[in-house]
Amino acid sequence: MVFFGIVLLIAAVICFFFARSQSNKLADLNATDTYTTQMLHDLHKKVVETLGAEALAEPCEIEGQVSCDNPLVAPISGQTCIAYRFSLTREYSEVVHDTDSEGRKRTRTQTGSETIKSEEECAYFWINDNFGKVWVDPTDAEIEYEAGQNILLPSPDKASILHFGDFEFAAPASNKGARRTTGYRAQEELFTDDGRAYILGCVTDDEGEPTIAYHEKKLDRMLVSRKTERELANSAAGWSRNLYYGAAGSAVAGIIFTIWGLL
Repeated sequence: MVFFGIVLLIAAVICFFFARSQSNKLADLNATDTYTTQMLHDLHKKVVETLGAEALAEPCEIEGQVSCDNPLVAPISGQTCIAYRFSLTREYSEVVHDTDSEGRKRTRTQTGSETIKSEEECAYFWINDNFGKVWVDPTDAEIEYEAGQNILLPSPDKASILHFGDFEFAAPASNKGARRTTGYRAQEELFTDDGRAYILGCVTDDEGEPTIAYHEKKLDRMLVSRKTERELANSAAGWSRNLYYGAAGSAVAGIIFTIWGLL
């Protein structure tokens, strides 16, 4: 009972911190003013001419059409994008010998995976509206990726090259030991270089151009999303409320089980 109570208390702490993060996200969304690209250009000119480029760091949010002069190419699909996240994992099965709660020895097979390669890349892009366009630097932004390719290939009997779309991997021969490789999985998530997007960040100066970027002293986060501001706010409010309820419920249950186990 004590162990179960401690697990519930730990879960309550985790839920609380996630709830607070969503609450802070909602506060950022509600507190930040909405701009057009023309308003950002006017603000940039006014601040740079009067106070200097280093003084410009104004929180802003904007919605518009995405475009990119030099898009990235996703490693599996070969699709152009402004950002992608890629991982290659080795999946395996292994024979495990252990003892159950009654002292009986048993042998079982369990599965697992380990990451061989992972990378995340992003590129500068434009956000366009009816008034013009401004640069966006998505470095260190929270990007809401869309699911891309997910390919699983079996482990080869002998060393060979595996092809995951445009990505190649030199796979060794399948091992026959206690931990046996069963396959390799390549996964890709994208944010394509088209369509509309919502941006939350800070307008700054980058080589004389107004640029929306992350600024840790002004905002807790930078967001790049396909969702609208209202959709993001509703989602953050819902998650925050439910996680706070979960934290409270887990904390109460954890205290009860812990006290019960100590009696």
